Formats: sequence, structure tokens, C-alpha cells
Amino acid sequence: MDSMAAKEQFRRRSHSDRVPSDSHHGRIDDDHQHHPPPMKKAKQEPGVPGCFVPSAFLAPLPQRMVLPQSSEAPQRGRVSSGSSNSNRKKETVVSGGGGGGRKEEGSIAKVDDSISPVARGCRQFWRAGDYDDPNGIVPAAHSSGVGLDHVRVHPKFLHSNATSHKWALGAFAELLDNAVDEIVHGATYINVDLLKNPKDGSKMLLVEDNGGGMTPNNIRQCMSLGYSVKSKSSNTIGQYGNGFKTSTMRLGSDAIVFTRCPAADGQSETRSIGLLSYTFLRSTKKEDTVVPMIDFMQTGQGWQPLTRSTPADWNMNLRTVLLWSPFVSEEDLIGQFDYMGSKGTRIIIYNLWEDDEGKLELDFEADQEDIQIRGANRDEKNIEMAKQYPNSKHFLTYRHSLRSYAAILYLKLPTEFRITLRGSEVEHHDIVKDMIEPKKITYKPQQLADGVVNNNEVSAVLNIGFVKDARHHIDVQGFNVYHKNRLIKPFWRVWNAAGSDGRGVIGVLEANFIEPAHDKQGFERTTLLLRLEARLKDYQKQFWTSKCHEIGYAQRVKPKNTTPSSSSKKASNSIISKSSPSPSIQDGKILPLNGPNQKSKLSSLKHSERASPEEEEGTVKHSSIALRDEVSCESKGEGKFSLLQSLAEERAKSKQLEMELGEQTKLLEVVEKEAQTSMNKIQAITEKIQHEKEWRDAVEQILRESLKSAEQTIARLKERVRQLEEGQMVDGSGSS
Repeated sequence: MDSMAAKEQFRRRSHSDRVPSDSHHGRIDDDHQHHPPPMKKAKQEPGVPGCFVPSAFLAPLPQRMVLPQSSEAPQRGRVSSGSSNSNRKKETVVSGGGGGGRKEEGSIAKVDDSISPVARGCRQFWRAGDYDDPNGIVPAAHSSGVGLDHVRVHPKFLHSNATSHKWALGAFAELLDNAVDEIVHGATYINVDLLKNPKDGSKMLLVEDNGGGMTPNNIRQCMSLGYSVKSKSSNTIGQYGNGFKTSTMRLGSDAIVFTRCPAADGQSETRSIGLLSYTFLRSTKKEDTVVPMIDFMQTGQGWQPLTRSTPADWNMNLRTVLLWSPFVSEEDLIGQFDYMGSKGTRIIIYNLWEDDEGKLELDFEADQEDIQIRGANRDEKNIEMAKQYPNSKHFLTYRHSLRSYAAILYLKLPTEFRITLRGSEVEHHDIVKDMIEPKKITYKPQQLADGVVNNNEVSAVLNIGFVKDARHHIDVQGFNVYHKNRLIKPFWRVWNAAGSDGRGVIGVLEANFIEPAHDKQGFERTTLLLRLEARLKDYQKQFWTSKCHEIGYAQRVKPKNTTPSSSSKKASNSIISKSSPSPSIQDGKILPLNGPNQKSKLSSLKHSERASPEEEEGTVKHSSIALRDEVSCESKGEGKFSLLQSLAEERAKSKQLEMELGEQTKLLEVVEKEAQTSMNKIQAITEKIQHEKEWRDAVEQILRESLKSAEQTIARLKERVRQLEEGQMVDGSGSS
């Protein structure tokens, strides 16, 4: 009822400002337009329709802007105001941001009729930054204004600012973050869906939540650049005041926001609508970022327009929103609040970006329950592998699938919160559940960025392990690094080893001690990050080298032999190596101890041995044995060293054979497992054939019994027919 009353009030309010009946009562209808000959455009005075939202929510601009009303009749299908036969020039004074302005006596606000609402510029995102349009309109002269100087934000900045998102799914993540931050205000869901533009039938994105909504002041702060009420010390994800603008402008050139804020602190319930339209700014050649906004307030008489300056300014913003939004009438525009509950925000992004081939950058057709992206991020080979290896699905598909990416985007989510994508709930996924041989490691950074130790955030627990599909030796590896519950670095690959080293190792870490970049797709390249990267690389190497043999790779670290004989042999060898000169090694061969230099070393060694009486008895004994061996080596010549050389070669061969044996053993295990799998399949097939044979035999038996029964029935029927024929013959002979 409130919605119907509000619609009726809006119709009465704007009745005096509507165009004549041949303009369809202010609706935008291009399907049946009969365009009149081009009209000569009236000279445009300095001024910009709409409201300014300067950088960082600056105060309203103080200068007065005059909007002339053309004496020409408005074209059909265009939103206009005033009487078409009026020849009197009327002026409207509008303030930047829609506040603090005043309307001259008897004036009527008017949207520039020379601007087409269907003007479209470049549809490729990476080329849309070219603001010059040869078919566009000459920009209006800028008035320098009076009073203090202020910062101007050119509409080009909306595009250049959005280029921080090189990956389209990163823009979706920003919008999901805003809804997750609203959990503290009662949000229980966020819905991402596909809509159809009622004006041209094109595809639109819908992102809505049932959070706390925004007041009229809050939505202006949301539309401003760099303004954020989220504290950096709190657990909220957003903190830069830039996510909404960059994300919406990265996905499409235009966005319209509907928000409803419940009554609180003595304030009435409000509704607000804001239009952030790059198409509008480009087509009208604006030199400042103009964001039309309208507000409503709940009163005893229903929903009433909430004016921040004058009613004419409010009507002008309404008509601008209708002209450049997807909605053809006030009823359709206001009716969007009917889809919302008592609070929340509804964002519609339209004029979605296209790729170089003229197709939408977002793919809605590949999966009816998903939104995917085309281009280099989509790998058909990975998509097929994901079907074969389900435990590695998120690693293989998160680059192109919003459903896969959203499932791992948050480390934890409240059980009552739901993410719905195209009518189907996104199931939250914990990467730790995909691990085998898991291990927990506590990481403590040496020093924080500001040198201050915070006991709550200076350590982090790393979960590391092999992915369950690692036994198939697929190249899946990397660390999911989160910050305040939000995924910043998905499957961060820190060890780029040659060959197969490192494969299958995955990890999860929440690093709250490092600040993320503005696009939240990476961290600031600080000393803390470099230390973390080096430590994660070491953790992966240690884990891989110690456990790779458990998933079918050759063992990288030989286990230590702790038998007594080997221990005593190692001790003896170490003593000999310290007390006796080492044989010369050249080209891998051991050379004999001969020549004056070697003999002098031996004699000096004997002298030093005699000059060390305080050595322990065991050490002296082993040294004496070593000296006797070396002296005998002098008499035997090269015989002993040839034996040593052969021994070294045999040891190398033995080590090589052990490695080959280990590899063959692992290979044999793999073959045995495959054989066992094949046998299981054969057994299953055999059982299936047996079951089918039994079923066929049973069916055959039933058919045989049915056939026998049919034969008996036929025999009985034949007998009955014979009896009837005989009876007829008897009756015929009797009657004759």
C-alpha cells in the first residue's frame, strides 16, 4: 500500500512538469519514435544538470549554475518538462551535490533535450578510457565558481580507477565484501543474478543484500571517492572507500543503486536511488562526475520526496535517472523497492562490457547456475581435468568461474549467511578438507611494518598438506593466503622448481599482519611479505622432500641408518679423515699418496700425533690404526688406492641402484594399484554380466511359461471350437 501511495503522489507531483500526451507521459519509448527533423540546439549556458558528488564527499559546490530552457518543442520519447509552446526563457539554479541551491521564482528544471539516452560509446572496457567522442556533444564551458578552490573529479577517473581490477571476478569479490561487512547489521544473504533490460533487452547484473541499507548521507558517501566509514582496526574487509566504484565500473559502464534504511535514532525510514553512469557522463561530455540522486522519507501520509534543495531540483534528478536508467517509467523505478524487504541494498549494473569479438566479457550461457568469464583465464583443459579430479576443482576453475571463486573467497562464513548465484546457493568450501598428510605450522613474523608488536596478529597458523589428487601427479600447488577472513592470494605459487618438485602441496594461511593492495588481489610488496614468501617456500620444500615418496615420487631424502656397525664405522671414518691426509682426487679418481709432499705430510702427522699426549685414549688408538694403514700404504704402493677407488665406484653404483630400486618399487606399486583397479572393474563388469544373465534367464523362464500357458489356452480354444462345430452339425442333422 505504501508503494501505491508513493506512486500516486509522484504522479501528482510531476504532473505539471510532464510533456504533452504525444510524448507518452514522460516514458522513454524508442520503439515507436518518429524523429522530427534535427532541431537547432540552443546555446548552452555554463551548467550541469544533476548533482555533484566530489572527491571524498566534499561540501556542495558554491557556484550557481544556470540551465536554460530551449524554446524548441521537445522530441518524442525524450524526458522533458514545461510547456512546449512556452517562448519565455526560464532559469534554474542548481548547487553541486543537490544541496544548498535555490530555484528562481517561477522557474522549471529541465533535462537537456539534445542528449540521447541511447548514446553508446566504446563497449570494450580497456578502450573505454578514450573520453573524446567525435559524435558527442561539445562540453559546456566550466564556471570557476566563487569562494574556496575545490578538487574536481573528471569522469575519466571512473574508468582509470576501475582498471585496478585486471580480473573481472575481483570486481565481483568487492561487491560480495560489502554484503559480508553487513552481517553485523543483520544481513543473511547476498543474491547475484541476471536480469533483462526492459528498454533494449540486454543483460544486466543484479547484486542485492538484506543488510542495514544506507541513509541519504551514506549513499552519497558510497558514491564518493575515497570515503569509508569502516574502521581499519575492525574486522570489516572494506576500508579504502573505493570498492563500489571500481567494481561496478569494471563490470559495466552504468550502475543504479536502490537502498532502504529502517528508522533508527529518531530518524524516519528512508529510500534512496543513485545513478552512477559512465554512459551519461561520456554522452553529455561532462567535465565533472555528476551523480543524480533522489530520496524518499516515510511520513504519516506515506512516502514523500525528501528534497535537499528545491522540488524542481528533485524532479530534475528524477527525470535524469529515468532518462539514463533501464526503467521506462516512475512506476517501474519505484517498483524496485517492492523486491526488497524492510532494509537492504539493490544494485543493478547494465551496459556490460564486451570483449574484442563483440561478445559480453561475462559468459552466462556456459553454466546456467554460474557466471564465467571468457578469454585467457578460461582453460578448457583445466575444465576437463576438474571433472576428473574433483578435489582439485577449485584450483583448476577459480580463474574463470565465479561460483568456484566465491566458494573459497572467505575462510569462514556464519552458518546463517548465504551466497546465492543465479538461483542456486554457493557452497562454502574449506581447502583444508582437500588435504592428506596435513600439518600445522605456526609462523611468527620477525617485525611488523610499523615496528609495534600486536599479540593478537603477530602469528599465524599455516595448514599444509598434499591435495588428495596429488597421487595422480597433476601440477596443483600453492598457498591460499587470507587477510581478515578474505582471500587475497589464491593458490600463491612460491616455489617454481624445475621438474615435478613441489607438486601437490597446498596450504592455507590467514596473514593479518600484512596489508592488502587496494584491489585486494595481492599484498603490498613489503619486507614482511618477502620474508613470508621465503618462509613459505622453505616450508613447501621441507614438506615435499620429506613426504613426496608417500604420493608416488622418488624419495628425495635418504633415511638415516642407526645400526651400531654403521655408527662405529662413521666415527672411525671421521677420526681418520681428521688425522690423516686425504688422497688426491682428480676427474673422479683417487690418486695414491706418493711424492715428497705427501710423505712430508705423513711425517708431520706422525710428529703431531706424538706431540698430543692429552688426547683421549680412544682417539689415539684410532689414530694409530689410521697411521699404520697409511704406512703400509706406502709399502704397498698403489694397490690400496685402487681398492679405495673401486670401493667409491661401487658405493656410487649401489646408491644409484637403490634410487632406481625405489623408483621401480613405487612404479610397481602404482602398476599394482592400477591392476587392482582393473581387476575391480573386471569383477564389477563380470558381476554385472552375471546379474544380467540371471535376469535374462528369469525373463526367458517367464516367457516360456507364458508361451506354454498360451499354447494350452489355444488348445482349449480349439477343442471348444471343435465341440461347437460338432454340436452345430448334430443340430443340423436332427432338424433335417
